[in-house]
Amino acid sequence: MASRAADWDKYAKNTSTPLIRAHYFFTVYRNYSFLLYRLPISPGTLLEIGSSTGQISLRLALRYQLTPTLVDTSGIALAYAESKFRLKGLSPVLIKKNVLKLNLDQKFDLVHSHGLLEHFPETTQEKVFHNHAIHVKQDGWLICWVPTSDLFYRINRFYLERTGQWIFGYEKPLILDDLLSLFKKENFKIRRICHMPG
Repeated sequence: MASRAADWDKYAKNTSTPLIRAHYFFTVYRNYSFLLYRLPISPGTLLEIGSSTGQISLRLALRYQLTPTLVDTSGIALAYAESKFRLKGLSPVLIKKNVLKLNLDQKFDLVHSHGLLEHFPETTQEKVFHNHAIHVKQDGWLICWVPTSDLFYRINRFYLERTGQWIFGYEKPLILDDLLSLFKKENFKIRRICHMPG
């Protein structure tokens, strides 16, 4: 049913709606806050892969004094992000690039993505995750936030597809074992796992 290509420009334009802003704060950022609780995150550098408008990175950059770099394929999303960051006195590095071709020749203190891995089939998912891993400093941190196929997800997706509002193209929620397998293949030590409904 969701065979059309994802429309990330349209999604970026919609990020100012109350519903999506609430999603970023109450779902994504709430999970991030739990994952990072009492971990020693020092001031440094931050990389978000598949950033869209960078709403989570903006909060993280301000909270932990991190210099942000945002990577996305949507120029509209990056332009929106730049304006929001500048309002808070931050000047992010903006890179318009496909994650499959990402090699910045730089490592970061905190690398993260949310809502990215599930948009790639298993044949390329490992490569996408590897392109996260190669950018993390030896003592750095990596967060990958992905949807699982819980009841809330299934109801929301069913509604969006039935009403013609599904703009996310291919998307397959991950199961925990598959996500942990990606971390283990890259020899990451897993410090915390969080699954909150929604």
